[in-house]
This record gives sequence, C-alpha cells and structure tokens, in this order.
Amino acid sequence: MSAAKGAKGRISVPGLVAVGVGLAGVLALVLPRLLPQSGPPGPVLAVLETADFHSLAFSPENPDVVFFGHHNGVMRSDDGGRTWRPVVARPNFDAMALAVHPAVPRRIYVAGHNIFMVSPDGGASWQPVWHNLPYDDIHGFALSPRDPNRLYAFVIGHGLFISTDGGVSWTRLSTALPQDVMSLAAAGGEPEVLFAGSMGSGVLKSEDGGRTWRPSSNGLGSRRVMALGVNPADQRVVYAGTDDGLYRSDDGGATWRRLPFPGRNAAAVAVSPAGPNVVLAVEAAGPRQGRLYRSEDGGLSWGG
Repeated sequence: MSAAKGAKGRISVPGLVAVGVGLAGVLALVLPRLLPQSGPPGPVLAVLETADFHSLAFSPENPDVVFFGHHNGVMRSDDGGRTWRPVVARPNFDAMALAVHPAVPRRIYVAGHNIFMVSPDGGASWQPVWHNLPYDDIHGFALSPRDPNRLYAFVIGHGLFISTDGGVSWTRLSTALPQDVMSLAAAGGEPEVLFAGSMGSGVLKSEDGGRTWRPSSNGLGSRRVMALGVNPADQRVVYAGTDDGLYRSDDGGATWRRLPFPGRNAAAVAVSPAGPNVVLAVEAAGPRQGRLYRSEDGGLSWGG
C-alpha cells in the first residue's frame, strides 16, 4: 500500500475529535427530548410559575385534591400537588383566599381583590356570591369548621364581617384589625376562636368570635405573616407562614416554634381535613417561582 493510500485510509486524531464534538452537539439537542424529564430537585414537589402565591385549600374528602389561588386565577391538583391545571385563568382574578365547604366538598369559595365567587362543581364553573358587604376587596376569608354556613371576611377599609347564612347577609364584627391583614383562619369553638395574620403585627387572636383581638406572636421570628392554617382534627395546632419560614403552634397560638421548612418566604399553607398530618406550603422563591413542599407528619419533615 502506498503512502498516499495509507493517508486516505486513516482517520486522524483531530478528525476523531471533530466527529466526537459534532456528535456530542447533536446528542445534546436530541437527548433532552428523548429522555424522561426529572421533577424539581430535592424535596420540592412542584414549581408554580404564577404571578404571586396567595392561597391553598384541600378538599375535605381527599388529601390529593388541592386548590391554589394566585394573582390571575385558581388551579387544581388531583395528585397531591405534583401537577396542576387551571380552573380559572383570568387577568386580575386575584384569589387571595380559598375555602372548601366541609360538608359539600365541591363547593369552593374564592375571595380577594374585587373577587367574591363560589363554585358549586369543584371549580368547573363559578358564579358571584351576592352579598351586602360594603366592598369586595377581601384580604381575609374563612369558614367556621363548626358551622360551614358561618363565614368571616376581612374587608379592606371596613373591618371584619360575619355571615351566618352562607354569605348572603353580613354584619360587621370589628374594626380593630390592622389594614395589612393578609389571612384569616377559624378554629371552631363557641364563641368562635379566630386568627388573623398581619404583614406588620404578626398573628392576632380572638376568643370571642372576632369582636376583640390581642397579639399572639410569642416565638415568631418575624411579624410579617402571610398565611395561616389550622389543623381540623386538633384546632390548637396552628401554622403561620412568614418571611422567616413556617411556624407551628401546638397551644392555640400562645407559643410558636420554627419548623424545618426547606424554604424561606412561606406565602401559603394548608392542612388536609382528610389527613390532618398532611401539610402543603408554598415558598415565594422569586417573582414567578413558587416552590411547593409537602409534609406527611405535621411539618416535621418535608419531601417531594
């Protein structure tokens, strides 16, 4: 074989490198489409890419059915929070509070900035709640676990109101709460025990059905409270979402301890009526990134 033929029959090392680089480039483009996509890293259950992160609510029947409210609508998950689909997708449909009727699980209330609606069919359709509130900029909303026809609404500029007929007629209870209240939770009792979360005053508690309020923030690392949740099976157990993480009280808000929540800004929290140790919480990790975490033991550990 001549030297010329030998040169033609050989592939040089630089040629192999060039082929390898080219092949790597092709694989880099193709493999992400062919290989299964992994989920969020670590204990993150899902990433919610929405404008703001306001509210979470479980179905009372099934801990895998969850609703999530944000600045432009409501979403629903049927697998415990892993995947989501919109049930309302509308600009400025600011769902600051969600509540599911404990006896009629398909009845869902949503309240927020100029929003007060109810769904009779699990989120498939929505209709306005006709009411006599002075305004419908509602920053805190809760149903009584003792009597689900008893509703509470904190209306910006007007105070706290109560309805005993499912939201048709309302009576003012108090104007004592600060205007930066972002969340409201009802914990049962007669009279009703209520909690309010304020962006500057921490947690406030009422033991007379909402007429008078006192501070209840001993042990909180921050007075910026964005979310509240009550354990339906033991209403002394209360959760508070703050910009310093997620806190839990086991004595009705008298003292608080910080949970090993993986996130920082706990913007929304919910406890499952069907499984009271199941807790979901959303960390506001960025302008359009809400990291959702799930706990199966009351917030003591978190997994995906």
